[in-house]
This record gives sequence, C-alpha cells and structure tokens, in this order.
Amino acid sequence: MSQCPLLFHRLIFFFLGYCLVFLGIGGVALVDRHPAQAAEQQTLYERLGGYDAISQIIDEFLEKMWADPQVGRYFVGMGTDTRNQLRQKNKLLMCKNTGGPCKIISRDMKLAHGGLGITDSDWQVAVRHLVDTLKSLKIGEQEQQELLQIISGLKGYIVERKKR
Repeated sequence: MSQCPLLFHRLIFFFLGYCLVFLGIGGVALVDRHPAQAAEQQTLYERLGGYDAISQIIDEFLEKMWADPQVGRYFVGMGTDTRNQLRQKNKLLMCKNTGGPCKIISRDMKLAHGGLGITDSDWQVAVRHLVDTLKSLKIGEQEQQELLQIISGLKGYIVERKKR
C-alpha cells in the first residue's frame, strides 16, 4: 500500500511533464531550435514527403520504364490491372524500405525477377529513369543519394546477367 501514493505522484509528474513539453509552457508553443537535428531524426520516408510523394515517384518512374525501348519489353502484355498491381507493390516496397508504415505484399525479389534475364545494362537504364524522376520531382540531393543506396542493395536480387 505504501507504493500507491508514490506511483500516483509519478503519474502526476509524468503527466505534468508531458503537458509542459508537448503543449507548451503557459500556452506558448515550444519552438524547435535545432531544425537540422529534427531533419536527421525524420525517416527518409518522411523527408521524401510520405506516401503521396512516393506514389508520385513510382507512377512517374514506371511510366518511363514502360515507354523505354530497352526495358519496356519486360512489361509487354501487362494489362491495366497488372500494371496497377505492379505500381502498388512498388509503392509499398519503397514505403517500407524508406522507413514508412507500409507492409510489403509482393513475392521475394529474386523469385519475382528470376528468369527474366535482366542485365546490368537494363539495371543502369532503370537507375537513370529513377534519377531523372527524382530530379524532375525536385527531391533533395541527400534524399536522392539515400534512396539510390537503398535501391542499389536490391541489384543482386534483380540482375541475372552482367552484360548483354
């Protein structure tokens, strides 16, 4: 029983601390005096602009891939529904891999790309389209580099042949 008042006081102290920190002292909101530090604490997902920005990146990127004379052949015969599924799977993949709240619903990357014969040259075309997309959407240089680093980690699961 002697611990109850102590626990109660701790809860009151925590609540008051919460009010002071998150609601502001005396009705005055606290100002973030270290915006660079706050940016470092944000996930890449947040710095990219969240799900809507990732959706825009993937939509524009895939349009470029589908229209490309070299890599567009991998998408020949895909109907609208299949293309929409591919869009959604890529959005969820990018969302998850950049620290977002999404769950990946696609197959293993190696299994999904196995047998397609994707070459290193094809990979370079895809990377070029991604970079062009990021630049056209005015994604920051740091975010571009971080995203490209994440994407480069997928190369071993996608590329089957070095040269064509």
